[in-house]
Amino acid sequence: MPKFAPFVLERSNNPGTGPYALSGAPPGRRGWSGAFADGDVYYFADDGTQAEWGIGRLTHGQPATISRDQVLGNTFDRQDRLNFTGLVYVYSDIPVEAITPPVTQGRVSVPAVELNDQRRDFFSQDIRASGITLKAEFAGIIQLKNWGDVKETDWGFLQIICSLYRLNSDGSSSLYTAEQRRLRVDRNGPMPITVNALAVNLVQGETVRAVITIATLDRSRPNFTFIPLLSDAALTWLSV
Repeated sequence: MPKFAPFVLERSNNPGTGPYALSGAPPGRRGWSGAFADGDVYYFADDGTQAEWGIGRLTHGQPATISRDQVLGNTFDRQDRLNFTGLVYVYSDIPVEAITPPVTQGRVSVPAVELNDQRRDFFSQDIRASGITLKAEFAGIIQLKNWGDVKETDWGFLQIICSLYRLNSDGSSSLYTAEQRRLRVDRNGPMPITVNALAVNLVQGETVRAVITIATLDRSRPNFTFIPLLSDAALTWLSV
């Protein structure tokens, strides 16, 4: 893993697009060779008008040098080497691109509800993504509310859908992903249901809306009163 340390700064003169040949630290700063052994380091290079940062290899010598193996960014929003034609200050710090985003998680209870509609979006939750990946999981218990009046041969199929949407600036939304689970519900008692959805390549900090939908697909008899009851349900999420 590349290294970084505080108060490490040296000058480099006219490196162009090549490696930084280090020419010494100003008063109050440490030199690169005194802080690190040979190896990979994070670096920043700044000439007062433009700057570049990335990962390079420090090699001790007369002079010591830092290669520019991977440019992570620069002040022109690119990832290529800048052409420095004068004095450059090369210092140690960790670029934001190398910082692992925080992991956040949450859980919210979903109220009990009777699911006697053909199709129903019955719950939604807005989630702020701390990283580029968001996993949402919906879990609950489903059983027939009127199970005492249901024949042993009666059943109904439900489709439970967990959808993740991007919220656009104009107020509209667009679908990231949706996962579904089918469940046969009969008089045999409570049945657990779990549905997971995963959104990737998110923009860190954006808001994602999780929507839970349940649809009735089929039933054993057209006149069968099919009233599933959802209880003990919750939506949990993990953002990385």
